[in-house]
Amino acid sequence: MIIAGEREINLVTWNEVHFHQLYPLANNPKIAMNLRDSFPQPYTIHDARHWIEHNQKFNPAQNFAIEFEGKLAGAIGSERGKDELRTNVELGFWIGEAFWGKGIATEAVKLYTKYILEKFDIERIYAQVYDFNGESMNVLEKAGYIPEAILKKAYIKRGKIGDIFQYVVIRGED
Repeated sequence: MIIAGEREINLVTWNEVHFHQLYPLANNPKIAMNLRDSFPQPYTIHDARHWIEHNQKFNPAQNFAIEFEGKLAGAIGSERGKDELRTNVELGFWIGEAFWGKGIATEAVKLYTKYILEKFDIERIYAQVYDFNGESMNVLEKAGYIPEAILKKAYIKRGKIGDIFQYVVIRGED
């Protein structure tokens, strides 16, 4: 499946073509620093294989490769809430360092948000961003997400405690 965007930015279901591009792109401490600790660092060839195989079972697709000009540029996806929180999905995304500053993430978030609202029976999409990651906050705001909350002292990363900024899109409130 391909979700076509503008400027040769596409969201593509994970497949074998991405395998040898994924692990060198994702194996960057600057990316891992902005993501949950469950994101492997170092990111190995085995991590890439596991991720691609894991995502081939979803129908409809929930996680996508972000391609720019036909090359893997990053990843975007979400995780649905459980039980009474099943009307929520939490958005996550990252862009390889060579592709930073090109507007790729903003376009990808817009495409993904539209797709999720069309394909899934959910009411809200939210994203959480560490207080030091102003770039991702800007991406979310440009993509139409609104600041919802600041979770004070909500994370510890590399021994530092900080705040999480939460952004949201709510179905029908655009």
